[in-house]
Amino acid sequence: MSEDGRKNERIAGYLGIAQRAGKIAAGDEAVLKNLSSPQVFMVIVATDAATDVKKKILDVISKSKYNKQITCIQWNTKIALGHMVGKSQRGALAVLDEGFAKAIKKLMDE
Repeated sequence: MSEDGRKNERIAGYLGIAQRAGKIAAGDEAVLKNLSSPQVFMVIVATDAATDVKKKILDVISKSKYNKQITCIQWNTKIALGHMVGKSQRGALAVLDEGFAKAIKKLMDE
C-alpha cells in the first residue's frame, strides 16, 4: 500500500473511532447546526460537495466567534467520508473533539 493509502486508512480509523465516541457531526445540516457552538474543532468538506454547500459552511465558519479554533479542509469524496463514519454519503463532517482533530490534522500535514 502506498504512503497516501496508509495515511488515508489512519485518518479513516480516527474518524471511525470519533464517530463511535459520538464526536462526529455527519452531514451538511449537522455540521452547520454545530458550528454555532464551541465544540467544533475541525470541518472536513468533501471535494465533490456542492459549491453552495462549501460556500455556506465556509461563510458560517468565518462568521463564527469560534472560527480561530476550527480547522477547515477539503478532502476526499462524499461517498468516502460517509463510509468512514459508517453512513451513506456525506458532504461534510465536523470533528467535535480537540484530540481527534489534532491527530487528524497532524496526519494530513505529513
